[in-house]
Amino acid sequence: MVKKFILQWHLSEICNLKCKHCYQSDHKPIQLHYEELLEILNQYRELLKKLNMKGHINLTGGEPLCCPFFFRILDEFKKDSDLYSFSILTNGTLINDQMAKRISEYNPEYVQVSLEGGKKINDYVRGKGVYKQVANAIKCLKKYNIFVSISFTATKLNYKEFPKVIKYAEKYKVDNVWSDRFIPLGTEYDKEFVMNLEQTREFLAIMENERQKLKLKKSQTNIAMYRALQFQMTNDFPYQCTAGISLLTIMENGDLVPCRRMPIVVGNLLKENMYKLYVNSPILKKLREENIPNDCQKCEHAELCKGGLKCLTYALFGDLNHKDIGCNL
Repeated sequence: MVKKFILQWHLSEICNLKCKHCYQSDHKPIQLHYEELLEILNQYRELLKKLNMKGHINLTGGEPLCCPFFFRILDEFKKDSDLYSFSILTNGTLINDQMAKRISEYNPEYVQVSLEGGKKINDYVRGKGVYKQVANAIKCLKKYNIFVSISFTATKLNYKEFPKVIKYAEKYKVDNVWSDRFIPLGTEYDKEFVMNLEQTREFLAIMENERQKLKLKKSQTNIAMYRALQFQMTNDFPYQCTAGISLLTIMENGDLVPCRRMPIVVGNLLKENMYKLYVNSPILKKLREENIPNDCQKCEHAELCKGGLKCLTYALFGDLNHKDIGCNL
C-alpha cells in the first residue's frame, strides 16, 4: 500500500558545483519567482487533499541551498506539517554550523548528501575539496541531531568504491546509505559511467556484503537496499518504480515529469494544474497501468518488480517495454 505521495521538487538549477554526471550539466540555470513557487506548492497541497493522501517533498536542485527563496519555502512547510513531511537533497558544500542549526529548526525528515567514493574518485566527479566539505557538513548536521543519509550514484567508474563510502559513513556516524545506478545522459561520460550486467551484479553483491558486515557489527549506519533489482541479492521484497504512480517531479521551470531520471514532460505547472495532469495525462496513466515488459512476463517477480529500473530502460531504448539491462534472472 502506498503510504505517501512523494514530490521531488527542483527549486532551481543554480548550483555551486559542476559534477561530471549531473543531470542538469548542460542547462542554463533557471530560477522561478517566489510567487510561482508558492503557486506550485498550493497545487501539491490540492493534489494531496483530493487524493486523500499524506505527502513528502524532497527539495533539491541544482543545489537547493542556492535558491534565494529556500527558507521562505520552509516557512510554508511549517504550516503544513500535518499534511506532508520534507527532506533536503544537497551536495553538502554549503552546510556549516549556522546553516545546520537553522535547518534543524524546521525539523526535516532527513538531509541527504552525495558521495561518489574515496577522496580521489569523489573529487574527480564532484570537484576538488568536496570530499572534505561533505564530512564537515555531516558533522554539523549530526551536531543538531538531524538524520543524515548519503547518496551514492553507482557507475562503471566508482562501483567498487562503495566499501570506502561505508567506512566514511561509519566514521562520521551517518544514519543511512543508499544507492542507485547512473542513468545515461547522452553525454561524453555515458561510456565511462553506465554499468553492464556483470558490473551491476558485482555491485549489488558488494552492497549486500557491506550490509551484512554492518549488521554483524551492530553499526548505527544502515545500508538501504530497496531499489530496482537489489532484491536479487537480499531476498527482500522486490522494489517497484513509483514514477507517475505516487511520485512526481517538478523541474526548475515548472515542468512536471514522472521522475527527474525519466524526463518525459507531462505539462507545465505555470500553465496547467498538477492534479488535473496527474489524473488525465496519457503518460502518467500508462505508467500506472500493469506495465510489464515482454521479456519479464514469465518471471515470478514480474508483478512486483515490473521490469526493474524504468528510467534506465527509457534512457537506453526510448520506451518502457524492455527488461532492465542489469537483471540476470
